[in-house]
Amino acid sequence: MHPIQPHRPTRSTLRSLAPAVLLALAAQAQAQDPTAITINGQRVFQITAQTTFELDGTPISAATAATLGPGFSTLVLATNVPDGANQGQAQQVQFDNLARGPVTATDPLSVLNQPLTLTADTVLEGFTDPTTLVVGDLLEVSGYLDADSGVISASRVVLLTNPTQDWKLVGQVSQATANGFAIGAQAVDSTGVTPTECPLGVIDGVYVELEALPNPAYTAASVLDQLIELHCEDPNFGNPPPGTVTASLEGLISALPDPLPDPPSFSLLGVTVQATAQTEYRGGGIDDLDVGVRVEAEGSFDSSTQILTAHEIRFTQAQARFMAPLDSADITPDEGVTIMGNLVAFTPQTRDEDGLAANGLSQMTQVEVRAFVDSDGSLYASRIRERGNPDLTDTRLQGPVAEIAEPVLTILGNSVDTSAAQFRDHEDNLITAMEFYALLQVGMVVSAEDALYDPVTASLIPARIHLEDAPAPQNRAGKGVGQG
Repeated sequence: MHPIQPHRPTRSTLRSLAPAVLLALAAQAQAQDPTAITINGQRVFQITAQTTFELDGTPISAATAATLGPGFSTLVLATNVPDGANQGQAQQVQFDNLARGPVTATDPLSVLNQPLTLTADTVLEGFTDPTTLVVGDLLEVSGYLDADSGVISASRVVLLTNPTQDWKLVGQVSQATANGFAIGAQAVDSTGVTPTECPLGVIDGVYVELEALPNPAYTAASVLDQLIELHCEDPNFGNPPPGTVTASLEGLISALPDPLPDPPSFSLLGVTVQATAQTEYRGGGIDDLDVGVRVEAEGSFDSSTQILTAHEIRFTQAQARFMAPLDSADITPDEGVTIMGNLVAFTPQTRDEDGLAANGLSQMTQVEVRAFVDSDGSLYASRIRERGNPDLTDTRLQGPVAEIAEPVLTILGNSVDTSAAQFRDHEDNLITAMEFYALLQVGMVVSAEDALYDPVTASLIPARIHLEDAPAPQNRAGKGVGQG
């Protein structure tokens, strides 16, 4: 797939600290300000003389940390954290990469045979255009592991101009034998290295981090050998303090029950996220929870059960959804789909149970596309499905509201006339049009459902309008919930 090319903490030595504790795993961490580290632009933790730093498990100075730049997947342990988990004093900060090694393919861009998804939100260092990269270039990648597809959703990619002392790869083990295993499409020979922190051994399903000596003769067909370190690890919080702590965890949904319970629950690799009736959703709704979707869950984490009870679930990229008739010309296999006037790119993470992204269409068909929107407004398909016979009277459009001219909304370039619609809020309560427009703000995600769609005028008349976003939260009283 070649259109748009578009974690993990390392072994942790975290210790139990003061009663108010935060565990945060999130990309776009910025430490250039020597007095604070910012997570995703909204969680700010003060750096003190006692704050310690690690880069891929190696201690570094505060001065070095301040030069690293944004985009790292980062673990922060902090004290004096209020219930909203948006501030505190950083005690330990760990910056982590998932892969370091040569480019093995450019379509899709891959490192050590691990496909990458890049978007406008990916921080690029040492280059500006992914299409200029060639096989053999050395890259360092931070981001999120998609356990379902084996793809790395990259938050930061650095082009290394000098040889490195080691290559690195983090991922889930498959095809394990006595002397080797695979991480995605990369075969690994573990002869001569003793695994550590693997109580069950290196078996299928466990997550490992490996380091290997660089091999000048390595190609995409090579077995990765000459390992110098191999250990199993928790891909999320590492070794958290005991008891219940305030936590924020960001990642790609790795599993969710079918059918989805109410309130929902899902997995972020090894952590179960449990919503409640009071959980608020931002950037999307319960229906948008799906394998491979990137979310940030904030709430209370119980280290004994590995359950995070979520006060808030935020879709870090606004969720879009389309359902409309498509013809064969609307899908370019392995590249993208044009639906309701929007170009949606396929990525290595696009789920394609019906083969539409791979093979296209042979006739007019009703198609549903789930997607996310990056900071540049580009759309990337997370899933594409056939939905039966074409029907312009049963369409759907969901996305951020760009313009409000009551009773008309503009969503993803389409005009949505809400005059005859039934309105529901983010909790699925029936509300009036007046109440809906009082809550609505530009940028909120709205779903127009059971709609009559006119492709000529790019307009919809929906039977139902659903506000997917919760209103802006009020500040909760600051209090520590950690124990230990």
